[in-house]
Amino acid sequence: MFAVFCTIAVLAALVGGWLFVGSPSEARLARFDARRASDLATISRTVTSYRLTSEALPQTLGDLQRAQPAAGLSFKDPAGQAYEYTAKDAFAYELCASFDTAAETTEPSVRPYSVFEKHGLGRQCFSLEARPPSRR
Repeated sequence: MFAVFCTIAVLAALVGGWLFVGSPSEARLARFDARRASDLATISRTVTSYRLTSEALPQTLGDLQRAQPAAGLSFKDPAGQAYEYTAKDAFAYELCASFDTAAETTEPSVRPYSVFEKHGLGRQCFSLEARPPSRR
């Protein structure tokens, strides 16, 4: 009787964990998307730094890599897909990546750490600007 009770308790815990946390594959996809958001945020900060020191945007991610070799930038996502970068004008640029899950902030009090943390499913592009800080 004790063994049956323990088996039922373990199965209930496993099912409850899957319902509450999600399956291991879903957790893996969410972890990959978090890495993508982090990589894009790092690339964005490095583009802004490049713009402030060079007074121009890099034309390609390769230019950024050559100018900032010590930045430890990752230009491919965890699945091996390359991130996309396009310079639009002197200040504006676009970063794109493909996400495996949609991450929407549902609570108004919860603010994403970066603009990349709130994204839809599939290929997402973020239009950004690398403007110098305003003087007051």
